[in-house]
Amino acid sequence: MPLINIKNLTFGYDGSDTLLFDDISIGIDTSWRLALAGRNGRGKTTFFKILRGELPYEGTITGVPETVIFPCDDMPDAPEWRIRKELNLLGVDPDIMWRPKETLSGGERTKLMLANLFATEGIYPLIDEPTNHLDRYGRETIAEYLAAKDGFILISHDRDFLDKCCDHTLVITKTGMELTQATFSTWWDNNEARMAGERARNEQLKKEMSSIDAAMKKNAKWAAKAEGNKNRAHAPSKVAEDHFRRAYEGEKSRKLMSLSKNLEQRNEKKLEEKKSLLRDVEKTEKLKIEGSVHHNRTPIRLKDVTLLRYGDVVAEHIDLTVEKGSKISLQGPNGCGKSTLIKYLAGAGESEGITAEGDIYIAPGLKMSYLCQDTSSLTGTLYDACDRRGADKTRFSTILVKMGFTKEMLYRDTSCLSLGQKKCVMTALSLCETADLYLWDEPLNYIDVYLRREIERLVKESEITMLFVEHDTAFVREVADGEFIFS
Repeated sequence: MPLINIKNLTFGYDGSDTLLFDDISIGIDTSWRLALAGRNGRGKTTFFKILRGELPYEGTITGVPETVIFPCDDMPDAPEWRIRKELNLLGVDPDIMWRPKETLSGGERTKLMLANLFATEGIYPLIDEPTNHLDRYGRETIAEYLAAKDGFILISHDRDFLDKCCDHTLVITKTGMELTQATFSTWWDNNEARMAGERARNEQLKKEMSSIDAAMKKNAKWAAKAEGNKNRAHAPSKVAEDHFRRAYEGEKSRKLMSLSKNLEQRNEKKLEEKKSLLRDVEKTEKLKIEGSVHHNRTPIRLKDVTLLRYGDVVAEHIDLTVEKGSKISLQGPNGCGKSTLIKYLAGAGESEGITAEGDIYIAPGLKMSYLCQDTSSLTGTLYDACDRRGADKTRFSTILVKMGFTKEMLYRDTSCLSLGQKKCVMTALSLCETADLYLWDEPLNYIDVYLRREIERLVKESEITMLFVEHDTAFVREVADGEFIFS
């Protein structure tokens, strides 16, 4: 397989005062199963576009084969028998290739696109977030499928998914790119250990820089005092001008000023050297959540409950008890009723005809915070969304800044935000609420792995009560202390 050679790649968007890529030089073997990772906004999708020649850049890139980006509207022209073979490997009825696109589920569309990609010879797949719209079982199927292939670059924020698929990892960092022959989790663990060392080193360097700065101020004060003495020596004497004293003070001042200037130059050089040693350590600010304490130890109890949408059964025989302080993961294939149950409990299902029958107990006065997977309800400015939710603006702003928003972004219209940014806004609104029960439906969609880890820590260490749907198995494994599986 050819080697993609990237030399001195430099790129930044017009109007931006920062470069996404600055003098990057790496080599990529196109036979690798390469994970492309990094924080939102670091340029992962932009990197794909650069490889395809869709964006102008400085530097040279050679050896790029014909590429196709997933997801794609126009399918590659592959032989039917090859597509059917790939669909069989994905565990999908091959006849879906003849069905109208609008009749396919999100998972079916994903699998059909991937089947087309790998059924076409001579192309290099650039796969961007294939786990969207996939439940846990669908993700496992796709992971097994990709692990049996060779030669692609994959963007995903699902850590377990990346580990199952990929044998190399390329991470876009604050200062460049890091390429390693390892899984993403191996890179992450090694990087965390390295960052801990860098943070300790940075603290020591800051102390040294503070000492140098103090020495520079002391020298400046010393030089100023010497200059003052010289000026006083030049002042006319009431008796007679002391020529020799004036000469002495002038020479002394000149020497002290010269010494001070030399010391200042040396200290400034030391200071710059110390600054250059400070690493650009990745930092995720700690989030907070303050759940309320309801008097009822069992806020939710469902026994033999049936969920309906416009009278049609969605799920039945649901027996679920939510104890105070528990964090329960709802599991099951797409369409089994997980989101329907969340919407019903949150009181958000009326517009979709969602009702329920059976033995249902919801504690009186229970305060609930609902985080839905759909971001289309966000309209107007960020503060408009804050006002509609009745959230505290100061707390809302603080949380968003900790999530990586700039102060300028806080005044943007929500229509200008990326899907990841919109998801951050929805999460921030929920974190602003003091609730007895948090109902979260796929909170991590489009959220980068750094923020995922912080949300994971936040939920794990808090004493809140939560019922949630999430397909990131690493998050579920760390956070959930209970699980309800829809049959």
